[in-house]
Parts: sequence; structure tokens; C-alpha cells
Amino acid sequence: MPGRRKGKKAIVGIEAAIVLIAFVIVAAALAFVVLNMGMFTTQKSKEVMNQALNEASSALEVDGSVMAYVNNNGKVAAIYIPLKISPGQQAVDLSPDKVDVVVRLPGGTFLKVNSNVTAPVSTPVNLTSLYNSGASSVDAVFYMVQSLQNNTDVPSFKVLEIGEKALLVISLPTGLELEPYQSFTVEIRPLAGAPLTVERMIPPTLPVGEIINLV
Repeated sequence: MPGRRKGKKAIVGIEAAIVLIAFVIVAAALAFVVLNMGMFTTQKSKEVMNQALNEASSALEVDGSVMAYVNNNGKVAAIYIPLKISPGQQAVDLSPDKVDVVVRLPGGTFLKVNSNVTAPVSTPVNLTSLYNSGASSVDAVFYMVQSLQNNTDVPSFKVLEIGEKALLVISLPTGLELEPYQSFTVEIRPLAGAPLTVERMIPPTLPVGEIINLV
């Protein structure tokens, strides 16, 4: 009888050990699953945060000074906004169907005024030759001032990439020119990311036929 009891105790001990090992294996498996889920959740959270940051920040930024041309009537008839890609952002397609330019003037708000992306211009840039003096409505054109693409016929030519520079030229028709102390706002809205908003006030002194800086 004592021998049988010892045998039963040994069997019970082995069974308990097996059950314990099974519990350890299951616990380890669950811990592995939870750890993987945690890592996956962390990664997704980072992706969501990065996406939110990209959408909250504009892919474009002003590259230097915003300028204006004063016509013979002593009024601002053209606005020049130099552009480049913001650090850490992706390229932006400047094609008319991929980006919208909105201009707010004292005379009203004008939507989708951008009409074209043109060939690179020689440097130094002759700004007065770029604006449309005969414009019948507010008109905006992107000029590629510094382009990495030599072939202007391919679609990628209209894509502003890191290292490239573009110049947005906005021509104002008669009756909508800007006078001293008046303000304007330009919004450049790409497909992705926040729009770039440029606001300036016209200075009190406007030298006729000159290009002026707007601060």
C-alpha cells in the first residue's frame, strides 16, 4: 500500500508538472501575441501621427521675398511668389487639375485662377516680362525657375521636387489692381497637405514701373 501511494503521488506530480508547463507555454504564447499587438499598434499610431502632421503642414513654402510690379498708373498689377518644397515633404504636382490657387482681393475672392505651368525661365528672371498685362481676369501661372527636368513635354516637368524652384505669377486686370495699404491673400492648395497661405499688405509708396518687395 505505501508503494502504491508513492506511485500515485509521483503520477500526480508529473501531471501537475505537465499542466504547469502547459500553462507556461500558453502564457508565453499569449504574451507573444500581446507584445506583437502592442508593437503593431505603436507602429500604426506612428503612421497615423506622421500622416496627420503631413496633412497639417504645407508641402510648399515661400522661397524668399514676395514681390509685386507697379504699373504706370502707380498700382500693383502683378504679384510674384517664389516657391519650393518644404523640408521633409513630398513633391507637388503644379498642374491646374492637381493644385488650386485662390486669390482674395479687396474687390472679391477668385477661385481656381491658375491656368498653366510653363517652361523654365532664364536667370536672372525678368519679372516684368512674365505677367500678363492684358489679363481680363485674375490669372495665375507657375513658372519653373529651376527645374531638374529638361524635357518640358513630359508630365513630370510640372511636378515641383526637392531642389527645384517655381515662381507663381499672379496678374491683376484693370479695376482689380492693388493700391497702398490694401491687403491680399493667396492660397495654394495642393491635393495633399495643408494649403500654403500668403498674406501681404501693399506699402504706402509705389514707384511706377518698379518691382517692389512685400514684407
